[in-house]
This record gives sequence, C-alpha cells and structure tokens, in this order.
Amino acid sequence: MILMGCSGSDDGNSETVDSRYKVLFNYEGDLVFIGDQTNKVIFESFSIDYYLSILGYYHDTSTNSLYFIARSDFYSGFKLHHINLQELFETRDYYYSVTSVDINYNSDDYLMSGAMMESENRYHFIVTEDDYNILLKTYENGSLVETHNLTTTFDFVNFGVEGIDYLQDSNKLVFIQDVFNSSSKKTSIIDLSTLNLIGQHTNFNYNYFGSFGNEQDQFLIGRRESGFEVYEYLTDIQGNTISNNTDSYSFIGRASIGYDSNDNAFEYFAEGDAREEVGTINTTTGELIKEGIDGEPHSRNSPIFYFTPN
Repeated sequence: MILMGCSGSDDGNSETVDSRYKVLFNYEGDLVFIGDQTNKVIFESFSIDYYLSILGYYHDTSTNSLYFIARSDFYSGFKLHHINLQELFETRDYYYSVTSVDINYNSDDYLMSGAMMESENRYHFIVTEDDYNILLKTYENGSLVETHNLTTTFDFVNFGVEGIDYLQDSNKLVFIQDVFNSSSKKTSIIDLSTLNLIGQHTNFNYNYFGSFGNEQDQFLIGRRESGFEVYEYLTDIQGNTISNNTDSYSFIGRASIGYDSNDNAFEYFAEGDAREEVGTINTTTGELIKEGIDGEPHSRNSPIFYFTPN
C-alpha cells in the first residue's frame, strides 16, 4: 500500500506558480485545465463536436497527446479522436477541434464495456453477438485483429453482470457478476497482456461504483444500503476492506481519480451538491485529504490526466 502525500497549493505562499496541470473531461468532451500546485481553474475549452458517449481515454505524456474513443449518436460508428494538449494550452481556444479516424467496429455487436485503451493504436471492447457468449475484441489501428471468447475460456456468462472495468496502468480487466442462486458476487481479474486469469474471489459483495490504480496497486469502490443508510466501501483488488464510510460528502464512487506519479499520490476531483473539491486518497486508511478549488471547473467525469507544458 502507498501512503499518499498531497500536491496541492501552499496557502501561505501567494506566489505559487503552476508548472503542471490536471486535465479533466465531461461526458460531452468539454475539458478544463486546473493548476496542479494552486488548484486554480486556468481555462476551459469546449468541443466543437457533440459526443453521445466517450468510451475510453489514453494519454501519451511523451507527446502531450490525448486520445479518446467516442461516437456521436446511436447510428454512427466509433471514432478515435486526438487532441494536442500542448497546442491547446498555448492557444487556449474557447472551442477545440480534434483529428479523427474511423474504427471498423461491427454495428451488430452489442457493446458491454467501455473502450479499454492500451495505447492510441491498440484497444479492446467487450461485446456479445448472441446474448450468450461474451467476447473480447481487440483492435489495432482501427481494425479488428483478435477475438477471444471469455465465456468458453473463463466461464463468464451473460447473466447478472455487475461491473466491467479496465485498470489501464496494470492492463487488467475486472469482471464482476452475481453468483447463481447466491447473494455473493464473483470478481475475476484478467491480465490482458497474457489473457490469463490471475485472480478470482467472492469478497466484494457491493454495488460496483468504480476502480482506480497504478501498475503496483489497484482498488475497488462499492456501495451498499443498510438500515436506510448508504455505505461506501474502499477495498483492494482482492476485495479486502480498507474503509467503509457513510458520509456522502466523502464518497468517491463518482469522482474523477488519477495517479500522480510525481507525488506518488492518488488524487481525486469531486463535484456535486455543496461539494467541489480536489484532494488526495490515503489508500491505507481510506481517508481523504480535501482541498478547495479556485474557480468553476463544472461537472467532470473522466480520469485525471497530468499535463506538463513543454
């Protein structure tokens, strides 16, 4: 486990200048730059295009390029979009545009997951073609290159699927589903680099609300109602409880989360009723170290991406 430090601003130093920024998106593709040191909203930029849904992201820090997969409506296909964060930061355009390429996705496939992006050139979708078999389809440069049947390989059935998520830094697929004729849920963990089942347990028996992690450590978030009170649970990837919490103002199940490798910290952005904050998650105790935001970042739902200008 990692005890997190915080990379926020020093209230006693009014001369703090940002050298790095947090970048976040909303569902429609609008984005915001927030100073990593000052927690100040620097500027927002709005998408020229409309997106029905954004399915996955990949940030290439070496080129300051951010890629995302999206579609504009139920009838058009998926596209891979590219933003040059360095150029946008320099121009600070009110509206930004993207470069896009088509993905040869089969419109007859019923999509069950987001896009799991290993890189800008390689990504996966989980689909079903017949409402029974669950398939992992891998694409490279917009074309299908591999299909794996997860039903025949791992006995994943298309029944009671509670959660499908992708941990990008460790390249792990998390698959949570109900256990037939039981109140338990089974969590399966697959290494997508080798397509091996590397873990399976029934310790995580909550409504699934998300995951986050880096290459070494991964965590799950769940909720459960008991006695008219909602509990949020933070566990490790094996379902071992780190914390449970009933304070809705400290819930992180809907938060944007990112791993700050400079500070060795998992940071979050949360926005909601009477709440707009950034902070750090102590993954040993589940405690949040909260900080305010200077400005109006508005609602965001993507992971946190860290951008350092050239």
